[in-house]
Amino acid sequence: MNFDLTDEQQMLKDGVQRYMREKYGFEARRLTARGQIGWSSAHWSAFAELGWLALGIPESAGGLGGDITDTLILSEAFGHALVLEPYTSTIILGARILEQCDRAPRDAMLGAIMVGEAKLALAHEEPGIRHQRHAAKTIARRSEAGYIIDGRKTAVFDAPMADHFIVSVTLEDGDFALFLADAKVFGLRQRGYKLLDGTRAADLEFESVVLGEAALLMRGATARACLEDALDRATLAQVAESLGVMREVLRITSDYLKTRSQFGQPIGKFQALQHRMAEMFTQAQSARSMLFHGLASMDAASPQRAAAVSAAKVATAEAGFFVGSQGIQLHGGMGMTDEYPVGHYFKRLVVLEKAYGDSDWHLARYASLRIGQG
Repeated sequence: MNFDLTDEQQMLKDGVQRYMREKYGFEARRLTARGQIGWSSAHWSAFAELGWLALGIPESAGGLGGDITDTLILSEAFGHALVLEPYTSTIILGARILEQCDRAPRDAMLGAIMVGEAKLALAHEEPGIRHQRHAAKTIARRSEAGYIIDGRKTAVFDAPMADHFIVSVTLEDGDFALFLADAKVFGLRQRGYKLLDGTRAADLEFESVVLGEAALLMRGATARACLEDALDRATLAQVAESLGVMREVLRITSDYLKTRSQFGQPIGKFQALQHRMAEMFTQAQSARSMLFHGLASMDAASPQRAAAVSAAKVATAEAGFFVGSQGIQLHGGMGMTDEYPVGHYFKRLVVLEKAYGDSDWHLARYASLRIGQG
């Protein structure tokens, strides 16, 4: 597989890097993360105007028809700038699920997403169900109006800023299904909170929430396969985002070692620290190789794709912890301060490791898939 960027993809990469460099500075991002809502509607509107929200949506639905490589270019650049806006939740997860259903909300919702008027979040994780992708304790019962939803969801990433939720449920006949619910529907309560890195999440409670027939997006094997596909794509996108974070940690740390002096010379000339930086770089490059392996497997059969994605997640989590923690250590006490960026990058790496299945869960999935193939 050729991993060289096309001319169009290189232009996309240059454009998003320029935007982040000129308009998404660290200090402004830090203040936004500490604010009440934790994201910028102005940036989200700019993402729509630049076509980034339509990039991964097929041309048949009015999008630009980009492939996963295009969206991963954005994800890596977003990691470099610690972007707060819900790109993975809305585009990689939400839009991907919507584009594969043939129900009424599909085209209208995708259209609203592309112009920045709708943001989505996946409500799937539940108490007592640790990262299980085909299970849900939340129940949907038939009613005269359609369906009545009861249950709880935990750790819903980007929930406080979402306009709609894609909700996983178990139907009365025991089948698995995905629903689309308005964030303001009667009976839905959420408890929002800030994560370690400044991004937002929430726990949701559905108490006799009434949804119409059109809210049912898909059910059965179709719903399970669609959710698995979308979560694998989101996981790979966050691997790319982690690489963007690590790349910036390397840059920040390298610059610091070149300017911090001790014993009359920059500490970057000390051989022990040069070796440390070389190992950090090697770890990051190894993770990039695993990203390429995952990318090459995205169109393969589901077990092969899942194994490659889980391998990339585990390798990147290990590399991210090493690069992030070493970046802080090489800065000394200054690396722990809120005003200095390297600690914020480490916190982002910690949150990314926990998203959509932590490294322990992905390691177990990889092992089970490899045993199954054997």
